[in-house]
Amino acid sequence: MKSIHRIAAITVAGSALLVSSCTPGGRSPSGFLTNYKQLNAGYGTTDAVSAYLKPAADLKKYDSVIIDPVTTVVATPGVSHALNEQLAANLNDALRAQLAGKLKITSAPSPTTLRLRTALTDVVEGRELGKPVTTVHTNPQATLSGNLGSAAVAGFVSNISFEGEILDSVSGERLSALIDHRLGVKREASASTSWAAVRSATNQGAARLWKRFTMARAE
Repeated sequence: MKSIHRIAAITVAGSALLVSSCTPGGRSPSGFLTNYKQLNAGYGTTDAVSAYLKPAADLKKYDSVIIDPVTTVVATPGVSHALNEQLAANLNDALRAQLAGKLKITSAPSPTTLRLRTALTDVVEGRELGKPVTTVHTNPQATLSGNLGSAAVAGFVSNISFEGEILDSVSGERLSALIDHRLGVKREASASTSWAAVRSATNQGAARLWKRFTMARAE
Protein backbone atom coordinates (compact mmCIF):
# COMPACT_ATOMS: atom_id res chain seq x y z
CA MET A 1 0.00 0.00 0.00
CA LYS A 2 1.33 3.40 -0.94
CA SER A 3 -0.33 6.35 0.77
CA ILE A 4 -3.61 4.60 1.44
CA HIS A 5 -4.13 7.33 3.97
CA ARG A 6 -4.81 9.66 1.11
CA ILE A 7 -8.01 7.85 0.30
CA ALA A 8 -8.99 9.93 3.21
CA ALA A 9 -8.80 13.04 1.27
CA ILE A 10 -12.18 11.84 0.22
CA THR A 11 -13.51 14.32 2.52
CA VAL A 12 -15.32 17.44 2.25
CA ALA A 13 -14.58 20.97 2.76
CA GLY A 14 -18.15 21.65 2.22
CA SER A 15 -20.59 23.73 0.26
CA ALA A 16 -24.03 24.86 -0.57
CA LEU A 17 -26.07 24.71 -3.72
CA LEU A 18 -29.39 24.46 -5.37
CA VAL A 19 -29.37 20.95 -6.75
CA SER A 20 -30.76 21.50 -10.23
CA SER A 21 -29.54 20.35 -13.59
CA CYS A 22 -29.77 23.88 -14.93
CA THR A 23 -27.27 25.32 -12.48
CA PRO A 24 -24.59 27.29 -14.41
CA GLY A 25 -21.27 25.51 -14.97
CA GLY A 26 -22.52 21.99 -15.59
CA ARG A 27 -22.16 18.88 -13.47
CA SER A 28 -19.06 17.17 -12.14
CA PRO A 29 -17.95 14.04 -14.04
CA SER A 30 -20.00 11.83 -11.70
CA GLY A 31 -23.03 14.11 -11.86
CA PHE A 32 -23.11 14.54 -8.07
CA LEU A 33 -22.16 18.23 -7.94
CA THR A 34 -23.63 20.96 -10.11
CA ASN A 35 -22.02 24.32 -10.93
CA TYR A 36 -18.79 22.37 -11.37
CA LYS A 37 -16.94 25.29 -13.00
CA GLN A 38 -17.36 27.34 -9.84
CA LEU A 39 -14.59 25.28 -8.26
CA ASN A 40 -11.01 26.32 -8.98
CA ALA A 41 -9.05 24.31 -11.53
CA GLY A 42 -7.34 21.62 -9.48
CA TYR A 43 -7.83 18.71 -11.87
CA GLY A 44 -4.54 17.28 -13.10
CA THR A 45 -2.40 19.23 -10.63
CA THR A 46 -0.06 17.74 -8.03
CA ASP A 47 -2.76 17.62 -5.37
CA ALA A 48 -5.58 17.30 -7.92
CA VAL A 49 -8.01 19.02 -5.61
CA SER A 50 -10.62 21.52 -6.79
CA ALA A 51 -12.27 23.68 -4.16
CA TYR A 52 -14.58 26.63 -3.58
CA LEU A 53 -15.31 28.89 -0.62
CA LYS A 54 -17.90 31.64 -0.85
CA PRO A 55 -16.17 34.99 -0.35
CA ALA A 56 -17.13 36.80 2.86
CA ALA A 57 -19.59 34.08 3.86
CA ASP A 58 -20.86 34.41 7.44
CA LEU A 59 -20.02 30.91 8.63
CA LYS A 60 -20.09 31.78 12.33
CA LYS A 61 -23.88 31.99 12.48
CA TYR A 62 -24.31 28.25 11.91
CA ASP A 63 -24.75 26.05 14.98
CA SER A 64 -26.15 22.84 13.47
CA VAL A 65 -25.85 20.63 10.41
CA ILE A 66 -27.96 18.20 8.39
CA ILE A 67 -25.83 15.30 7.12
CA ASP A 68 -27.33 13.93 3.93
CA PRO A 69 -27.00 10.17 3.38
CA VAL A 70 -23.63 9.37 1.82
CA THR A 71 -23.83 8.73 -1.93
CA THR A 72 -21.65 6.47 -4.05
CA VAL A 73 -21.34 6.78 -7.83
CA VAL A 74 -19.59 3.71 -9.23
CA ALA A 75 -18.81 2.98 -12.88
CA THR A 76 -16.47 0.02 -12.31
CA PRO A 77 -18.37 -3.17 -13.22
CA GLY A 78 -18.79 -5.88 -10.60
CA VAL A 79 -18.30 -3.83 -7.44
CA SER A 80 -20.25 -5.61 -4.70
CA HIS A 81 -22.93 -4.04 -2.55
CA ALA A 82 -20.96 -4.93 0.58
CA LEU A 83 -17.87 -3.09 -0.68
CA ASN A 84 -19.96 -0.07 -1.64
CA GLU A 85 -21.62 -0.06 1.78
CA GLN A 86 -18.26 -0.43 3.53
CA LEU A 87 -16.86 2.77 2.03
CA ALA A 88 -20.09 4.67 2.60
CA ALA A 89 -20.21 3.56 6.25
CA ASN A 90 -16.59 4.56 6.80
CA LEU A 91 -17.21 8.07 5.49
CA ASN A 92 -20.54 8.45 7.28
CA ASP A 93 -19.02 7.44 10.62
CA ALA A 94 -16.01 9.70 10.12
CA LEU A 95 -18.13 12.74 9.30
CA ARG A 96 -20.31 12.28 12.37
CA ALA A 97 -17.29 11.76 14.61
CA GLN A 98 -15.70 14.97 13.36
CA LEU A 99 -18.86 17.02 13.87
CA ALA A 100 -19.75 15.62 17.29
CA GLY A 101 -19.54 18.31 19.97
CA LYS A 102 -18.90 21.04 17.41
CA LEU A 103 -22.19 21.40 15.58
CA LYS A 104 -25.53 19.90 16.53
CA ILE A 105 -26.56 17.19 14.07
CA THR A 106 -30.19 17.73 13.14
CA SER A 107 -32.74 16.85 10.46
CA ALA A 108 -34.63 20.16 10.28
CA PRO A 109 -33.55 23.08 8.08
CA SER A 110 -33.18 26.49 9.72
CA PRO A 111 -31.37 29.80 9.06
CA THR A 112 -28.52 28.61 11.33
CA THR A 113 -28.28 25.08 9.93
CA LEU A 114 -25.87 23.80 7.31
CA ARG A 115 -26.48 20.94 4.92
CA LEU A 116 -23.62 18.56 4.17
CA ARG A 117 -23.60 16.49 0.96
CA THR A 118 -20.84 13.99 0.22
CA ALA A 119 -20.13 11.30 -2.35
CA LEU A 120 -17.48 8.72 -3.14
CA THR A 121 -17.03 8.12 -6.85
CA ASP A 122 -14.73 6.45 -9.33
CA VAL A 123 -16.04 8.48 -12.27
CA VAL A 124 -13.68 11.28 -13.32
CA GLU A 125 -12.92 13.17 -16.51
CA GLY A 126 -11.51 10.83 -19.13
CA ARG A 127 -12.20 7.67 -17.12
CA GLU A 128 -15.63 6.12 -17.67
CA LEU A 129 -15.59 2.33 -17.38
CA GLY A 130 -19.30 1.72 -17.57
CA LYS A 131 -22.68 3.21 -16.84
CA PRO A 132 -22.38 4.94 -13.43
CA VAL A 133 -24.57 3.46 -10.70
CA THR A 134 -25.61 6.00 -8.06
CA THR A 135 -26.55 4.67 -4.61
CA VAL A 136 -27.78 6.69 -1.64
CA HIS A 137 -26.83 4.93 1.59
CA THR A 138 -29.36 5.71 4.32
CA ASN A 139 -27.85 3.42 6.94
CA PRO A 140 -24.60 1.96 5.57
CA GLN A 141 -22.96 -0.86 7.51
CA ALA A 142 -19.27 -1.79 7.48
CA THR A 143 -19.29 -5.60 7.44
CA LEU A 144 -15.90 -6.35 5.87
CA SER A 145 -12.76 -6.99 7.93
CA GLY A 146 -9.26 -8.30 7.45
CA ASN A 147 -7.50 -7.49 4.19
CA LEU A 148 -8.92 -6.23 0.90
CA GLY A 149 -8.19 -9.70 -0.43
CA SER A 150 -7.87 -9.14 -4.15
CA ALA A 151 -6.12 -6.94 -6.69
CA ALA A 152 -9.50 -5.97 -8.16
CA VAL A 153 -10.78 -4.57 -4.86
CA ALA A 154 -7.44 -2.86 -4.21
CA GLY A 155 -7.54 -1.28 -7.66
CA PHE A 156 -11.04 0.04 -7.08
CA VAL A 157 -10.21 1.45 -3.64
CA SER A 158 -7.05 3.07 -5.03
CA ASN A 159 -9.10 5.03 -7.53
CA ILE A 160 -11.85 6.39 -5.32
CA SER A 161 -12.52 10.12 -5.65
CA PHE A 162 -14.42 12.42 -3.32
CA GLU A 163 -16.99 15.14 -3.92
CA GLY A 164 -18.58 17.20 -1.19
CA GLU A 165 -20.26 20.46 -0.46
CA ILE A 166 -21.76 22.43 2.42
CA LEU A 167 -24.91 24.40 1.75
CA ASP A 168 -27.14 26.78 3.61
CA SER A 169 -30.02 24.46 4.52
CA VAL A 170 -32.75 27.03 3.80
CA SER A 171 -31.58 28.79 0.65
CA GLY A 172 -29.51 25.95 -0.79
CA GLU A 173 -26.70 28.42 -1.43
CA ARG A 174 -23.27 26.84 -1.78
CA LEU A 175 -20.89 27.99 0.93
CA SER A 176 -18.00 25.64 0.20
CA ALA A 177 -17.19 22.66 -1.98
CA LEU A 178 -14.32 20.28 -2.63
CA ILE A 179 -13.53 17.59 -5.17
CA ASP A 180 -10.49 15.37 -4.71
CA HIS A 181 -9.53 13.69 -8.00
CA ARG A 182 -6.33 12.07 -6.76
CA LEU A 183 -5.87 8.63 -8.27
CA GLY A 184 -3.45 5.77 -8.74
CA VAL A 185 -0.21 5.76 -6.80
CA LYS A 186 -1.38 8.46 -4.40
CA ARG A 187 -3.89 6.01 -2.96
CA GLU A 188 -2.35 2.77 -4.12
CA ALA A 189 -3.47 -0.30 -2.22
CA SER A 190 -2.75 -4.01 -2.60
CA ALA A 191 -4.62 -7.21 -1.80
CA SER A 192 -2.89 -7.25 1.59
CA THR A 193 -4.02 -3.72 2.56
CA SER A 194 -6.35 -3.91 5.55
CA TRP A 195 -9.83 -2.50 5.75
CA ALA A 196 -8.71 -0.92 9.02
CA ALA A 197 -6.19 1.13 7.04
CA VAL A 198 -8.91 2.25 4.64
CA ARG A 199 -11.14 3.22 7.56
CA SER A 200 -8.30 5.12 9.23
CA ALA A 201 -7.66 7.00 6.01
CA THR A 202 -11.31 7.96 5.73
CA ASN A 203 -11.19 9.29 9.28
CA GLN A 204 -8.25 11.47 8.36
CA GLY A 205 -10.15 12.75 5.36
CA ALA A 206 -13.07 13.77 7.53
CA ALA A 207 -10.64 15.60 9.80
CA ARG A 208 -9.20 17.44 6.84
CA LEU A 209 -12.63 18.48 5.67
CA TRP A 210 -13.65 19.83 9.04
CA LYS A 211 -10.30 21.59 9.60
CA ARG A 212 -10.61 23.45 6.33
CA PHE A 213 -14.15 24.58 7.07
CA THR A 214 -13.45 25.65 10.67
CA MET A 215 -10.39 27.62 9.62
CA ALA A 216 -12.55 29.62 7.20
CA ARG A 217 -15.21 29.96 9.90
CA ALA A 218 -12.70 31.45 12.34
CA GLU A 219 -11.51 34.18 10.01
